[in-house]
Amino acid sequence: MLAVIATQGVISVVERDIPDGFGELITVTSSGICGSDLHMIEAGLSGVVLGHEFGGLTTDGQLVAVRPTGECGTCVQCTSGFSHTCSMAGRSLHGMSRDGGLAEMVRVDPNQIFPMPSGVDLASVGLVEPLAVVIHGINRSGIQAGSRAVIIGAGSIGLLTAAVLVDRGVIVDIVTRHPHQALAAEKVGAHPVSEPGLNYDVSFDAVCSQQSFDACVQATRPCGTLLEFGMFWSPVTLNNTLMMNEITVIPSIFYGHNHEHHDFEEAIDILSRLPFLIDAVVTHRFALTDAAEAFRVANDRKSGAIKVHLFLS
Repeated sequence: MLAVIATQGVISVVERDIPDGFGELITVTSSGICGSDLHMIEAGLSGVVLGHEFGGLTTDGQLVAVRPTGECGTCVQCTSGFSHTCSMAGRSLHGMSRDGGLAEMVRVDPNQIFPMPSGVDLASVGLVEPLAVVIHGINRSGIQAGSRAVIIGAGSIGLLTAAVLVDRGVIVDIVTRHPHQALAAEKVGAHPVSEPGLNYDVSFDAVCSQQSFDACVQATRPCGTLLEFGMFWSPVTLNNTLMMNEITVIPSIFYGHNHEHHDFEEAIDILSRLPFLIDAVVTHRFALTDAAEAFRVANDRKSGAIKVHLFLS
């Protein structure tokens, strides 16, 4: 089968054996390229089949999305409903720690498979994972309908955040740098701005840099909340404005699931209710064989790309 790997920063499509062993064999229909993929490749990730935003068809033809993180199932974090913070979550992550979804086939733990509604765009399976990231962060922020929010960063995470917040009745500004980002923001019902205002109830940092963190601190009202999505790829320094205004900083990683709520299931529900999100966010579609070009486009800020997806054909 064909699979996409990185070797010393170079993307290539290679032949790999069809995966065997434990789990459901999934024929991948769509897989997205994430900003973290680009960071990890730059940091030297090599050999593993890439892709953690993916889904496809089970052996009986059911279209499913895949949660790429694993879990041990027995530690305190797992048994208390916080398995996304289990030490195995990252160490068993498809596309980084084990072979991912940028391939014709991938074998997946049945507990990580989520059926999709009939009739959805095949691209939807690759959006469930980033949308679940967004839902997890928004739920952790505690933001309520009628609140004012600002999002720093208008990539896929920022725009999906805007869409979910608007759906929940929040007034949303999102800082955009490029015309295609502003257009996408308007499609999801948010207000694109070149600079954030002041005194927002909650700010969402969808960039995770010193500049974006400082911008969120300045934009957040005293005793407000700053939500950090994902990973810092370089250290960030706190400042006294944060301290004096007693701004609550909340980190958010991956997606949660327990007996009461599952971020992946909520993401699937939102995509079924708001199908326009796919066209608003997925700007480029490539065949799997064109992976090198797909990664080049995803890494080019002037390309007009928001989310790049690869398909089997």
